[in-house]
Amino acid sequence: MTKIRLCALDVDGTLIDSSLAITEGVARAVDTLEQAGIIPAVVTGRTVKELEVLRARFPYLRYFIVSNGAYAFDSVTGACFYKNLLPLELAKSVVQEAQNYSVMIDIYADGASYVDAAAWANKAAYRVEFLTHPSLGPARIPTEDVGAFLASRTSDVEKLYISFEYLADLEKLHAFCQKLPVDLVVSIHDGLEVNQRGVEKGSGLKALCGLLGILPEETAAIGDGFADIPMLRCAGLPIAMGNAAEEVKAAAKLVAPDHDHDGAAWAIEQILAAQ
Repeated sequence: MTKIRLCALDVDGTLIDSSLAITEGVARAVDTLEQAGIIPAVVTGRTVKELEVLRARFPYLRYFIVSNGAYAFDSVTGACFYKNLLPLELAKSVVQEAQNYSVMIDIYADGASYVDAAAWANKAAYRVEFLTHPSLGPARIPTEDVGAFLASRTSDVEKLYISFEYLADLEKLHAFCQKLPVDLVVSIHDGLEVNQRGVEKGSGLKALCGLLGILPEETAAIGDGFADIPMLRCAGLPIAMGNAAEEVKAAAKLVAPDHDHDGAAWAIEQILAAQ
């Protein structure tokens, strides 16, 4: 088997369990990757600020692909090595339409999340209590008028994440967005994620391989969500979590235990054993 030199790691549903914690078993396993000379890279839907707890636990992590592939950077040099941002005018169109409904709008930009302040104060109505977790809540910047925030910008954004009080409104906004040149993902929390067309984790991983001079077949990838499928298909050794949907598992060569049973640690053990 080809020697693995790079391992792409999803965060939610993979490195962290259902309580949004990193278990000691998973943490030790990630450490063993680094000790074995395999480069661990974080590939996630989160923003940079939502990764502060993770970065504190693993200070040696250098490469990050965030917002599901919209932006990728080297934390040592600060250099961006890949980006595919949501054009500002498209973001404005979606937000303008979304404001016709009872929603909470998150604008992912500049490594943070700018959230509608009034909706954030009433977050229980939008079923987003999970965002109050210490690893997520502090990354949110309450903003009085997200439309005005976009109007004041001159640069593109990473993505939009829209939460709904009424699921019927999700269907309506989804139908509106389908007419635009964007990619859409409905989250497990019934939120609508709006990305620039073509944004996916696999493109970010390929860019990182190019930066490091590593072949895709020399990579492993571990993930659980639909957004992880392009990353899994790119990797030489793709591993799906046990909590993944069947479509995700179909893109993998191995299936690990779920994220509440240290599945990521098991996956890393298989990577090391295959060396």
